[in-house]
Amino acid sequence: TKAPSSSSTSAVCVDTPEWKDVRGSGCDYFERFFVSGCPDTDNYAGEMGPPSENCCHCRNRSCEDFMAKCQEDTILFFPDNDGLASVCKETESSCCEVADHNVKIVTNVLMGFNETVGLYHECKCDFWLRLCEDLRGGEACDYAAEYCCGDYKYESGDLVYTNSPTCYCDFFNYAQNEFGHKLKTKTKVLNVIEEIRNPCGQVKNGIRAFIDINGADGLRGVERSSLEAIYNKTYGQNWTNNARWMNETVDHCEWHGIACDGDGFVTRIDLRDNNLAGQFPVYSRNEIHGRLYLESDWENTKYGLANLFYLKTLDLANNKLTGTIDYRPLYNLFSLTHFDISGNQLNGKVDALVTPSLTYVDLSNNNFTSIHRFEKYKGSSQTLRFCDVSSNLIQIDATDLLEHIPPNMEQFLASNNQITGNLPESLNNLPKLRQFDMSSNALSGSLPGFTESFATLQELVLSEQKDGSHFSGSIPENIWRSLLLEKLNLNGNRLTGSIPSLVGKLAILEEFDLSNNILTGSIPSEFGMLAGSLKQLILANNEFSGSIPTEIGQLQSASVLLQKNKFYNSSKPAPLSLCKLRSGVKEFDLVNDTELCPIERNALVDFYDSAKGSEWTNVIKNDVPWLDEYESCCGWYGVTCDDDMNHVIELNLANNGLSGRLSESIGKLTFIEKLDLSDNDIKGSIPNEIGELSSLTYLRLSYNAFIGRAPEGLSYLTNLQLLQLQSNRITEMPHITDLDDSVYSESTFVTDCGVPSAFDEAMECDNCTMCCNANEDCYPQVDNRVEKWGFSYGTVASVLLAGFVAVCCVAVLSFYIFNKRKNRGNAGSKSTKRRVVEDEKYALKRIGKDSVYSYLVTEKKRGWLVAFVALGIQVWLLVFFVIASETNLQDDKTDIEFTWQCPRDSDICKDKSDLSSAGWAVFSLLMIAHLAKDMINGSQLIYHSSKVRHPIRSRIRYFISGVCLCSITLFALYVATVYNKAIATSNTDIIVNSVEILFIMDLDEWLFAGLEAWNENWTKHASDSEDTSLDVEAEKGGEMAELKNEVALQKDQVARQNDEIAILRETVKKMQTSIAAFSSSESVPQCSANESLNACLDAVAGEVETMHLLKDDNSNQRGQVTVPQSNSESSMPMPRDAEQENEESQMGVATSDCEIAFKC
Repeated sequence: TKAPSSSSTSAVCVDTPEWKDVRGSGCDYFERFFVSGCPDTDNYAGEMGPPSENCCHCRNRSCEDFMAKCQEDTILFFPDNDGLASVCKETESSCCEVADHNVKIVTNVLMGFNETVGLYHECKCDFWLRLCEDLRGGEACDYAAEYCCGDYKYESGDLVYTNSPTCYCDFFNYAQNEFGHKLKTKTKVLNVIEEIRNPCGQVKNGIRAFIDINGADGLRGVERSSLEAIYNKTYGQNWTNNARWMNETVDHCEWHGIACDGDGFVTRIDLRDNNLAGQFPVYSRNEIHGRLYLESDWENTKYGLANLFYLKTLDLANNKLTGTIDYRPLYNLFSLTHFDISGNQLNGKVDALVTPSLTYVDLSNNNFTSIHRFEKYKGSSQTLRFCDVSSNLIQIDATDLLEHIPPNMEQFLASNNQITGNLPESLNNLPKLRQFDMSSNALSGSLPGFTESFATLQELVLSEQKDGSHFSGSIPENIWRSLLLEKLNLNGNRLTGSIPSLVGKLAILEEFDLSNNILTGSIPSEFGMLAGSLKQLILANNEFSGSIPTEIGQLQSASVLLQKNKFYNSSKPAPLSLCKLRSGVKEFDLVNDTELCPIERNALVDFYDSAKGSEWTNVIKNDVPWLDEYESCCGWYGVTCDDDMNHVIELNLANNGLSGRLSESIGKLTFIEKLDLSDNDIKGSIPNEIGELSSLTYLRLSYNAFIGRAPEGLSYLTNLQLLQLQSNRITEMPHITDLDDSVYSESTFVTDCGVPSAFDEAMECDNCTMCCNANEDCYPQVDNRVEKWGFSYGTVASVLLAGFVAVCCVAVLSFYIFNKRKNRGNAGSKSTKRRVVEDEKYALKRIGKDSVYSYLVTEKKRGWLVAFVALGIQVWLLVFFVIASETNLQDDKTDIEFTWQCPRDSDICKDKSDLSSAGWAVFSLLMIAHLAKDMINGSQLIYHSSKVRHPIRSRIRYFISGVCLCSITLFALYVATVYNKAIATSNTDIIVNSVEILFIMDLDEWLFAGLEAWNENWTKHASDSEDTSLDVEAEKGGEMAELKNEVALQKDQVARQNDEIAILRETVKKMQTSIAAFSSSESVPQCSANESLNACLDAVAGEVETMHLLKDDNSNQRGQVTVPQSNSESSMPMPRDAEQENEESQMGVATSDCEIAFKC
């Protein structure tokens, strides 16, 4: 009770301006005439109203003081509880200040004076109810019933006193059953006290009487009108769903959210999440003109929820209702059991026992600021099972709130309010309590024993008390014996002590949160016994010490939060099984603590799990298995650490039965230098996190089942010296900077970039040093000199041939100039012209008479066409070999043989080719034997074209013929070389390949043979010496001219011999006789007398020549040149030289002139 603001008798009491000292004598006046029992009259002050109605309060005295005095005097003066001490009324004034209650001054029409009557007053209700309970009945219970259930109504135009029937019924039963007291009341008219009759059944009887008079349809009409009033009051036109509402042709039981019983009375209203707004629709307000309007006057209002007497369920949750609620009219809804108005914007005071039969009430998530105590006289105090007033602004002492908590309560939720004080011991007597949540309030003190409650308790939440408040002391031992406990949350208090091993017996515990306390000791290993149920173990921010027990690691489905304790005093890290927990459904908050859970060990654990470590071939090294709870990962099989045993620098698990996938956690091994996981069955894609291994120099993932695109992270590994990814199903490679191949050479960078590929197109890898194909055969992708220059074999061949032609042109021009100077002035000689003719034959011989290239030395255009077609075919065929020699390992057209192999058990790729130097030696012999002749002949033709004596057309023909022959020969040699170098894998291969190419070089001869077989005349120009480019007659004319020149030179000699001829004529005559002697010989010619000497000599010379030929062995023939006859001159013998004369002397011819002539 508040004290007056001043000690003077004229001071204003309790800050209420209406209180004043009228007579100037203060409260002493009332002490002398009206008041007795005040401990100290000096502490009285103030009055209000007429003198007969005092309002004095004692200063510096509490309501408790007056309450104790009231009880003491009542017991003293009324031992039989049949009266009430007079001080009790004064105590009521002290405990319930006038400014706070709703006492109305009304006019009593019959008596004609004003009086204060006992309208409902919460404070007086609480005061007299408490006194009733403390005195166990008596007149205090009568006052309590009057103030707790009293109200007024209009009757015959006058406002008269009445009681709420349902409330009065509950209080009547409570007083009689609890204390054996029957309520009494004082009538205002007769001013006498009489015992009231049992009010129970008054409401139901009234309803029955209404039905008897108006019928059931009349009551249903009232319900329909009430629903219409609710619709209008809550802005039904804006509801989310107002289907069929206000439809006059549709029964109200079919409206959205409405359900009725078999008699058509409304039993359920469910308008949850429907956008209801406005005031809570208890009833509709009607002004009563000319009379005092009371908010509690529901009987004179139209319609509302208070008239739905058969309603059992009311659900208006999650809407926009505002304002306060007058709960008294709702107390007549004797059938209502389910009341849910959560999630609105209601404020003021809330009553959890809103109806007499309530079992479920949800008032959460509103703006209520206070709450009625749980009163034992209300019927629902025995029926309520579920109560949720959480997330409001309720301010109340916990003892006042919970002192009379319904004994059958199963779930009580009052979190996130402003409830203060200590929890009462009354919580010990809730045998059915399953859930108790008063977290986020301002509670303090020690935890109650919950002796009876813990037999059924499943959830206890008293966490995060606000405003510096917290629970302290130890945790009651009974908690550890609550075998049905599923959730225990005492987070954010100042609890001390330790957790006993009994916690392991809480077999169905799911959530255990004792974080942010001062708990000490070690964590019980018995938590491991809860592995099948526990989902959350939160012990963070305490003072637990020692090592974390390995059994905690068995909580594979739980989140374990242990940070900010004193585990670092232990030399052991956290159990590996605990560090395996991850965020999400599973979590361990110290998993990233490098002291308790080393990062690299965690990464290897992830790697082990992802790669199905339980199926590995080898997992034990020196009796230490992978995933040992406390052993360093440096002792695990395949793991090598640095000298300080701090970081993993090598992981080698090649051919160890790995499968599954490669974990992203591999990227946490930031100090690793060598990673070899080859020859396993790891699937999925290579994680991009592998690019975080900046120290990695050796990465071998070959012979696995990786798929997709290789990660971009590989391009970040700038220190790599070996990268082998072959025999996977990788389809694309990122651009990777050229690796240092000084250590592993061709084996440095190996992928599946060869053909045939397992995919439609082979993977491109520009910087790979080795490409393997689907057959696991490989070939180096090392640029040769040609490719390093940026050219292809075809380009180089073209450049070389062009250069060769240019050199030939320069050489021919040089030779031509030299020869022209040398032979100046001799061009027109007859001997020079004869050599030209011989050169034609020479050129034909060089180019080859049996080749279509022989046409090139002729002037026949068709022959040239045939020759160039043959040349083009040879070049075209050889180009195929050039293309096949290109080292594009991704092209199916290449003939390159993949002769290299990169073994599973070695990181060095090896060439399996059998080609040796002997094979290249055979190749050289074949090339020289077959191509040297053509090269020499072509070169001679080129030189031959530089002769000055040749006509320009002839020189061009000889040059083109030589260049073509040399070019195709050089091109064949080039093709054979590059092709064998590219694809020959053995000595026999190089021979076979060479023969194939040389066969193409014979194509010109095969084509010539074909033409000759088809038509011999087509090839005569090349096979017959008479069918050359020179006309035959012209050739003979040339020879004749030359012979005539020689005869002219000898004419002078003939003149000198004329004398001899005369002698010879004489001699001829003498020969007649000798001829007659040889007449028997048919071979001796006879010279008639008429023949001239020359004719005779001619005949004799012919006979002599015949004889000479018969005797000679054809080795020393030196016949006399005989000039052929012409039409104008006769034949004449050529002069004989000394050699002829020597031969004649050796033949023994007769010395006589005639004999000599005859013998010759």
